[in-house]
Amino acid sequence: MRMTDSANQDTPKDLQAFLTGSDGTGIAYRRLTGDGPTVLWLGGFKSDMTGSKAQALADAARSEGWDFLRFDYAAHGASSGTWDNARVGQWRQNVLDVVDNLTTGPLVIVGSSMGGWMASLLIRDRPERVRAAVFIAPAPDFATELMLPSLSPEDRRALEVSGFFNLRGYDYDVPMSQAFFDEARDHLVLDKPLPFDGPVQILHGLNDEVVPWEHGLRLARHVSAKDVTVTLIKGGDHRLSSPADLTRLVDTVRGLAKS
Repeated sequence: MRMTDSANQDTPKDLQAFLTGSDGTGIAYRRLTGDGPTVLWLGGFKSDMTGSKAQALADAARSEGWDFLRFDYAAHGASSGTWDNARVGQWRQNVLDVVDNLTTGPLVIVGSSMGGWMASLLIRDRPERVRAAVFIAPAPDFATELMLPSLSPEDRRALEVSGFFNLRGYDYDVPMSQAFFDEARDHLVLDKPLPFDGPVQILHGLNDEVVPWEHGLRLARHVSAKDVTVTLIKGGDHRLSSPADLTRLVDTVRGLAKS
């Protein structure tokens, strides 16, 4: 059954609209209609679609006539959902709901941090739809590959005793449960080959203290595509949101969207 949204899918002025997801989540999205493949923004963990990188792409799409779509995962930004129930599998389904109900034709997917995990899953779930992929500081499998191994002894103890710990470094402490990590293991992408024939661009800062640049190289080796370019940015942090970083991102996406 086709899901419905609360506004026309074509929102040329980039107005916020909502898609009712398959689990009942109200998925907030913004759409700019244009030519060529749909450029799909897949944001990071605890980020939303109004961030600087997504906005830079939206500005470029508006001025150059791209078709551009961005959205918030459940329990992120303007979308509904509670953090206690948020899971990697739910965000994966959010992506599929958006792709299956709001887009047709080829996609150029742009995944930032956790969005790189979602992009990898989308390549696996809908390989026929993805023409090209851009990864920014990609963090596939971050829950078990990066977050759990880096826990402090205090946080590890809290997770063992109470079933959760508080993740710091955001506007507020984010409770992370053992159930979240257990469910995340059902959606790993680095445990088996990732077949893909399209071009891949990976942008990663050498000073990234959240997702080491070596993790980006691991993804580059893991994906089967022969056309894979990795750009390591000296002095670049995890956000890669400086003016030069944003220009580089727009140029990279432009090259794939117009090819």
